[in-house]
Amino acid sequence: MMKNKKYTKTVALVVIFLVILSVILLINRNLNNKEANDENSNYYDSFVSSVQTLNQTLAKIDENKKTDQLAVLMFDAYASIIFVNDRLELLKNNTSNPLDVDSLKNDLSLLQNYYEPLVRNQISNEHEMDFQTHNKLMEQIHLFHNELPKKYENSKKFVQQFNNAAGHIKSIVN
Repeated sequence: MMKNKKYTKTVALVVIFLVILSVILLINRNLNNKEANDENSNYYDSFVSSVQTLNQTLAKIDENKKTDQLAVLMFDAYASIIFVNDRLELLKNNTSNPLDVDSLKNDLSLLQNYYEPLVRNQISNEHEMDFQTHNKLMEQIHLFHNELPKKYENSKKFVQQFNNAAGHIKSIVN
């Protein structure tokens, strides 16, 4: 009988130790998940901010600007497209997120290649601004920006909303 009590105390101590260890591991796991989510959120916010800058830059281009101002603004928009591409690359490479951004990355690269000749044409032929093409581009970028999720989430809804917004870039380059 005495032997049984000795084992009971040992078993109770082992169980208590395992419970405490499990609680510590769960707390550590939750902290790591929060840190990863915060990092993903920071990279995503940076990407959205760069899209907002592009949207604002494109909105400044209109028919009332002088031709030299148009060339400068178009160059700024081109630089913003490159910056959006860079921010997307950072989001892709430095986070553990559920987004498949390869298609969007490709579409943004195509957009960069699409917009570059427009800038070059405006610089060399100051009087040939194609406002119809610019307005279509501006409208799609505006829709892309407005439909992007405002905050990063690790959810299917977030991924679906992101992919729907990305469709606006695809419509520009197709």
